[in-house]
Amino acid sequence: MAEGDIHTYFEDGQWKNHIEGGVRASNTSPHRVDAVVAGRQAAKKRRVKHIVHNLDGEIESERTFRPRTSAR
Repeated sequence: MAEGDIHTYFEDGQWKNHIEGGVRASNTSPHRVDAVVAGRQAAKKRRVKHIVHNLDGEIESERTFRPRTSAR
């Protein structure tokens, strides 16, 4: 995982978004859908990967918002 990627996960009764390399969650929500939407928006803005974890902590989905490089 690259520094700056965003993880959405469940901890302490809250859904959280954490930016890799950061000290604490960037935002929290009692609702999964709200946290996933916020994490996706942040990943798009930062042009990084968004990783969503399930309740067990396993990776459920990943999406990359990094710019593509041409293969010339």
